[in-house]
Amino acid sequence: MRAFRYILFPLLFAGLLLSGCRSSSSIRKNKEAGQLEDSRLIHSLLAAPEAEELTASLSVNVQGTRITGQLRMRRDKSIQISASVLGLMEVARIEFLPEMVVVIDRYHNLYSVCHYADIPYRNELGLDFEVVQALLWNRLFSPGSANPADAATRLLVQSADEKGILSIKDMECGYTFTTDVKGRLASVSKSVNGDMFSIGYADFSRIPGISEFPAELSVSLPDKTSVLGQLDIKLSSLSTEKKNWQDRTQVSRRMRQVTLDELLDNMNI
Repeated sequence: MRAFRYILFPLLFAGLLLSGCRSSSSIRKNKEAGQLEDSRLIHSLLAAPEAEELTASLSVNVQGTRITGQLRMRRDKSIQISASVLGLMEVARIEFLPEMVVVIDRYHNLYSVCHYADIPYRNELGLDFEVVQALLWNRLFSPGSANPADAATRLLVQSADEKGILSIKDMECGYTFTTDVKGRLASVSKSVNGDMFSIGYADFSRIPGISEFPAELSVSLPDKTSVLGQLDIKLSSLSTEKKNWQDRTQVSRRMRQVTLDELLDNMNI
């Protein structure tokens, strides 16, 4: 019996070690599987959608005032956001192009052409055409990197809860992205001089060429003194059909070019 005990104890000890190794291996495999799944999600949210174009009617609530208009986006080419009176006559438009931004005030017959460097908080938010495009197409991004493979190296999963909601940090510029339980991009935020810039996405629906797209955007801008501090945007009549609209707005000769500050002053923004 004593001899059997001498054999049994080492076997039990070895069994515990092997069990521990197996548990450790299982934990390591689960961790690796989780990291692989996180990586796949990041790459899928960085990837451009199949659709090359998206148009929608929009309704914007600005401090209790409702503004209607249109959103037109042609991927990698143009983003146009217009405001209208009674949904009929366009009174203002902002057009984001890869190399510049054009703001048009049809009511006062004024327009301004500026570079992204002229936009408020451009440096703090890393704003350029790629960033604006990603924000409106509901995609992940890393400012300064248009290559998804390069951008993926800058994005780090900081936390994940039991429901699968991820918090993803852009290590270069400081943006924080949050996904929902279905792996969709639910919010993006960044601290700016003690204030917060953020966009929340909701009311997702399926449209051709895009698995799911948000019909509601809640935008909080850093400048709380501006009338545009908080914007609640609702989109309707979403379409990815290719339509006949110009990438670049032709400015009328009767319009006068002014600085962006002068134009915004005239619009009381």
